[in-house]
Amino acid sequence: MEQSIVLLYGSDTYQIKQKTERLMTDLGVDEYNVTSYDAEEVNIEDALQDASTIPFMADRKLVVVKNATFLTNDTKVQMKHNVEALRRYLDNPVEETVLVIQVPSSKLDKRKAIVKMLLDVAKVEMCEPLKEIDLRSWVKRQLGLEGISIDADALDELLSRVQSNTEVLVNETQKVLLYSLGKTRINKDTVIKVVTRNVEDNVYEIINQILIGDRSNALRVYQDLIYHSEDPLRILGILANKYREILHTKILLEQGADKNDIADYFNASSGRAYYIMKNAKQVKKETVIEQLEKLEELDYRIKSGKIDKKLGLELFILQS
Repeated sequence: MEQSIVLLYGSDTYQIKQKTERLMTDLGVDEYNVTSYDAEEVNIEDALQDASTIPFMADRKLVVVKNATFLTNDTKVQMKHNVEALRRYLDNPVEETVLVIQVPSSKLDKRKAIVKMLLDVAKVEMCEPLKEIDLRSWVKRQLGLEGISIDADALDELLSRVQSNTEVLVNETQKVLLYSLGKTRINKDTVIKVVTRNVEDNVYEIINQILIGDRSNALRVYQDLIYHSEDPLRILGILANKYREILHTKILLEQGADKNDIADYFNASSGRAYYIMKNAKQVKKETVIEQLEKLEELDYRIKSGKIDKKLGLELFILQS
């Protein structure tokens, strides 16, 4: 039964994808007998109906359920799932089908009966980000295969920009490799030129700099994102989301929430929750509401052609 039900969970989505692909290869399942369902868009019952049918001209089939966040305590999950149908399937899985359930979160809600049942009957693998020392070794090994070395400060810059996101690191390392063909060494300037900074983390940095009054540094981070072809409207949208996050955190703190409550609400790590609370405590609620109103007005002005999007966001940062 263990091989018929596989539960992959954790914050490293790259590892989740890799383990799913490896499972497909190990079982000899071809692409025609692999189907995927996004649990944020369809009820898991659809996937289970598929899983209950025999494979097409093959011994095994793979049915993959992506984004099964209903198995966590994420309060923002919109889709209501037929958990009873899943329970019945777990009681009597189809031998020829491997049901792979992917949960892009490091926290399962073990209070839920269906989660307890899954942990009992499934082959469970946790997919957490590699430690920094392992990421460093991986990058050096990949570059070394092409006869290329990387300076210590260049490797520091690369890891800083990808923020330990394995999938991003793989993609950005490939970009650096392609850019450096014919060379034997990668320096920091090359990394700065080629590697895209993580947008969300850098938007956090923009807000951090605004909160401490360092507008010039906030503008520098913004201009670096623009240099790497990020759309100002996308940055504006993330800024608005982060300010809403601060506002919700302030409301939760007013209601007596602690760090664990904040972590649960945002499905965040303890360290991430600390910084969310820190930002919320640095600014008045009225100021956050005012910033959100400014961003809403700016969004309207950009989309109605009244101001250039790049300039508009620069002015917002300088006037915040």
